This record gives sequence, structure tokens and C-alpha cells, in this order.
Amino acid sequence: MCARRCWAWPERMEALFNIVEFADSAVLAAGAVFVRISAMFFFMPGLGEQVIPMRVRLGGALAFAAIIWPMTLPSAPELTMTFDSLGVIYLAEAVVGLTLGLSLRFLVFALQTAGALAAQSLSLNQMFGAGVSPEPEPTIGTILTMGAIVIALGLGLHVKVAALLVESYQVLPFGDFPVGGDMAEWSSARASQAFGLAVSLALPFIILSFVYNLALGAINRAMPQLMVAFIGMPAITGLGLALLTATVGLTITLWQNRLDAVLAAPLALNP
Repeated sequence: MCARRCWAWPERMEALFNIVEFADSAVLAAGAVFVRISAMFFFMPGLGEQVIPMRVRLGGALAFAAIIWPMTLPSAPELTMTFDSLGVIYLAEAVVGLTLGLSLRFLVFALQTAGALAAQSLSLNQMFGAGVSPEPEPTIGTILTMGAIVIALGLGLHVKVAALLVESYQVLPFGDFPVGGDMAEWSSARASQAFGLAVSLALPFIILSFVYNLALGAINRAMPQLMVAFIGMPAITGLGLALLTATVGLTITLWQNRLDAVLAAPLALNP
């Protein structure tokens, strides 16, 4: 009995090796699709936030992969279990996924920066709360970020991201690495645009702070004995909250329009 089992063991190993060696390329393409999606989920707004449990994010990535994989089969190459064909392709998929996710994460950074600028202008930067990131941030930044992400998800962000992933294989097929020089120019352009967007969204609060400090200086000059700080602080806080209430809808609308433009052309220098 032992001799028979020992004689059959090499044949079983050879059969198993043949199955692995000649695995269906469609299954390996599914793995490549999952690598791109999971890398994108690392930076994706909403579904990829760090406050969301890892199992939920993994389930979302698997669901996206199951939806997008059949659409990419016509353009999938013949993948084999070798380092040159499979390992390099998987590495390229991870780089492309991180790039696509970073193009969307820049917009979240813009909202967080706008909230920090607004809070600094209203002297509310000492009020911190738990936002979409593990690090504390000003309450205004939390309101803008969470509100914008929730509205984006309600307007079908997951559907737009699925369409983006399908179209990304036309620009960057399986195994194509982004060009290093182009990526450096793209990242610097997107970073500057994100900061410009943040300043634009926080501009009403910056103007209010400028007018407040100008008026406070004039009053202090005219009445040095008056403690203008005790009068001005409640005024700037109340006016700031009223301004936030009046402009939050427009702010999120402008951000949503910018998000749609980036989803339409994630790798463009100026979408």
C-alpha cells in the first residue's frame, strides 16, 4: 500500500503543476483587475476611507472586480505563471490603481485644506473632531469633507468609478507602466490645482476675516479703552457660522463639479 501511494504521489504533483502552469488566463486577468481596484481603493473617497473597516473595503474591491472583470476580458493579454508576464503586470496594475486613486484623493485634500483655512480665518481652528481621517481636523473641515463625500456617493460615485476603471484599460492596458516624467508633471499640476481649489472654496471666509480684522483695528484705533476682542470674537464666530450655512451648498456643488471633471479625465493635466 505504501509503495502504491509513493508511486502515485509524483504523478499527482505533476498533474497539479500542469494545472497551475496552464491556468486560464481569464482567471489571472481577474487577479490583475483586482490588484488595480484594490490599489485604487486605498485612496478612493468614501469607500476607501481609513475609518471604514478593512473587511468592508475588501468586500467592495471584490464586488467591483466581479463587475469590471468581464468588461476587460477582450483586452486582457494571455497571462502565464511566470515572473516576466504575471509579476510585472500585477506590479503595473498596482501603480495604475494608486495613480487613479490619488487623482481623486487630491480633491479630498482640497476640501480638508479649505476647512482648515476657513477655521483659521474664523478662529475656530482649536475645535477638533474625528473626521474621515484618523488624525483630528477642524470641525468645518469635517463638515465639508463628510458632507461632500456623502452627497457624491448619493449621486452615484460608485457607478462613475466603475466606468472610470473600465475606460482606464483603454488608456493604460494591462502591464503598461505610467511614464515617470509624465507622472511627475501630472502630480505637481494636480497638487497645485488642489491647493488652488482649497483657497477658492475658503475665499469667503478669508474675505470675512480680512474685513473683521480691518474693522477691529479701526475700532481699536478710535476707542483704545474698549476691549474690542471680547466684542469681536462672538461677532466673527456668529458671522462665520452664518456664512458657512449660506455657502456650504455652493461649496459642495463646486467640489462635485470638479469631481465629475476629474472622473471624466483622471490623467489629464487640467481636467
